[in-house]
Amino acid sequence: MESRCNIVTKFQSTVSMLALAALLTGCASFDLKPEATVVEPQAAVLADIPPPADWVVPAPDALPTTDWVRAFPDPVLIELVDEALRENTNIGAAYARLNAAIAREGISNADRLPSASASAGLSRTERANEFAGDNTGLTSSLNASWEPDLWGRISDRIDASEIESEAAASDIAGARLSITGQVAQSWFSLIEARLLADLSRRDIETQERALRLTQRRFESGVSGSSDVRLARSSVAQAQALQATREQRLAALSRQIEILLTRYPANALEAATDLPELPALTGVGAPTYILTQRPDLIAAERRLAGQGFQIDLARKALLPSLSLTASTSAAGTGLGSFFDVDALVANLASNLTAPIFQGGRLRANVEQQQAILEQQLQSYIGTVLDAYLDVENALDGETRLAEREAALRIAVNESLEAEKRLELRYTEGLATILQLLDAQSRRLSAEGQLISARAERLQNRVRLHVALGGGAYGDIPPDAFPAFLRDQG
Repeated sequence: MESRCNIVTKFQSTVSMLALAALLTGCASFDLKPEATVVEPQAAVLADIPPPADWVVPAPDALPTTDWVRAFPDPVLIELVDEALRENTNIGAAYARLNAAIAREGISNADRLPSASASAGLSRTERANEFAGDNTGLTSSLNASWEPDLWGRISDRIDASEIESEAAASDIAGARLSITGQVAQSWFSLIEARLLADLSRRDIETQERALRLTQRRFESGVSGSSDVRLARSSVAQAQALQATREQRLAALSRQIEILLTRYPANALEAATDLPELPALTGVGAPTYILTQRPDLIAAERRLAGQGFQIDLARKALLPSLSLTASTSAAGTGLGSFFDVDALVANLASNLTAPIFQGGRLRANVEQQQAILEQQLQSYIGTVLDAYLDVENALDGETRLAEREAALRIAVNESLEAEKRLELRYTEGLATILQLLDAQSRRLSAEGQLISARAERLQNRVRLHVALGGGAYGDIPPDAFPAFLRDQG
């Protein structure tokens, strides 16, 4: 039997010759290593669409705060956000996607190493002829293979998978920021709905008081039955509005419970009043969102990953080298499995290079380049939408403040007018229509003021979300959803 040293020597010679052939083939037909595709989306956006220097007075740390939820003087909101960040299913799904991306990264890294497999088989043949003996056959084999990373294909796949893991981590940040914003806005809407429902109850009391007054005037012969009917109609309309507002209040309560992964039982009670709006000292420069918004960071990472996909498509045009080795043993009895002379070793190397595939490989390169262009255009559009979100929120800071100030004046004036007309109606100097109109104006102004206060708070939340701020930085261990913690 040929010695093991001779087998190894022949294997090394074969590998050397085939590797040289691969290099020569690559030199003759292809670029040895195609130029890497570099993607710089930020530069493309800033070159085509230069933003202004800043939005308002820049904040000291580029953004007002990364934990803006605690800037609102509302401890219940803080508790709700913390619970949502622990339990929300969208965040749990984002963690699962990150785990999948990390697993794919491990799969890519495994390509650097050789792969080995083993197999064994046992057969038994029994013959009826007493002159022919029975036969037991045992076979076993051990196979190994390895592909050297000649052109950096494996490295590109590993880099692409690592970038996808980074993008998936940014998706977690985006999910946490989105859920934080949804909980905050829904909470302010819930308080608004409670205040409007309370306003409707007070409205019903006011309308019922006007109805009693009108009935006394009718019984005294001062007013006609039409006044009583108008007063009753106003009471009914107020009751209908209260039912609508109570329904919205319950729906918003269930909506928040879903965000917290609770059963939608309408068991969440709103606060008695809206919190004060925190002061806003600055929001930084527009370019900050390119490095702060999780969705932009994730999109930028995937652009870089697509650059590697283009490189992989180009390198598919290059030759590939694979090395394989196998050893097997076979015999007619169990003892042959341990017989060294029965072992057979095979060492081989394969060099393959694409010659003609009908343009498939080059078309794949063009496809990957087109996908990159598509992603780049989408990235630019996403950046523009981000700028739009901030600009609208900043404009809302001013306009909504003006609206609230005007509505406060409207409420005060309509309240005084209502008091005056109610007195005049009691004295018989005003009609029921005048009184109902004054009450309607006052109630409308109060409702609009409540909504304006809530809208200012929600607009502040939209501003922070648009800027990319949020409690999503260092994620504590207990931030994982409960069902993921249970799985370890």
